[in-house]
Parts: sequence; C-alpha cells; structure tokens
Amino acid sequence: MKITHIICVMIMLASTSALFGQTVKDSLLIKETALNYIEGLWTNNYEREGKAIHPEIAKRVIRKDDKGNFRLSNMGYSELLYYTKTLTPKNEKPDEPFKADVVIFDISNGIASIKVTQNKFNFFDYIQIGKIDGEWKIINLLWANTK
Repeated sequence: MKITHIICVMIMLASTSALFGQTVKDSLLIKETALNYIEGLWTNNYEREGKAIHPEIAKRVIRKDDKGNFRLSNMGYSELLYYTKTLTPKNEKPDEPFKADVVIFDISNGIASIKVTQNKFNFFDYIQIGKIDGEWKIINLLWANTK
C-alpha cells in the first residue's frame, strides 16, 4: 500500500510540473536573466543587459513632486541601454563586492514574477518576465528607492 501511495504522489508531482511548465532549468534561466540585467547595469555592460530585456520593456518608478503630486516616470529599451552605457554608479558600499539577490515569487505558463535586490544601488526592482521563443525576457519592471 505504501508503494502505491508513493507512486501516486510521484505521478501527481510529475503531472503538476508538466501542467505549469515550471522547471529547475526555467528557474536558473530566470535568475540568469535577472543577473544579466542588474550586473549589466552595475558594470556598464549594455550588451549583457540588452540580452535580458525585451525591446518593448516598460521600466517605471512612482515619483512625487514638491507639491505632493504623484506620477509615473517611464523608461523604455533605448533609454535604459543608454543609461547603462553612461551611468557612473555611486558605490554605496565600496568595501563590499557587488552582490545581487533574485527572489522568484511565481512561475506559471511562461511568465514569472521576481524581485531583484543588490547592495550597491539605492533601489530594488519588481520584475515581470516572459518566456518568448525559448528565452526569458524582462517585460515590465517597477522599481523603488530604498532611501
């Protein structure tokens, strides 16, 4: 009877994985995509960052003006790559090597939701990423300052 239960659990796990398409490989490729984005930004490597982002990316931040009015500030593909090429990062913690963390919240049916933090910039990113033609690409990115 125990063997029957074990076999049933294994079949359920295998079918759930196939149903949602989430694999260990997908998780690794999502993390690689996120690191290509944030490490590319840190090292001014726009080619590496360009591999991670979709040409129709929307990178946004919520801004508040001096009068208390809120607005969305938007950045697209070309502006993001330009910023990466020309950025002179403020090294917030010069004694520490660059370190980034990627948290995958969900992967389902070719899309994922993740968070990227790092120790050198004063911001973090919430990212929506999609699998297009077998490659994971950042499609939407909402970021916020940490200070």
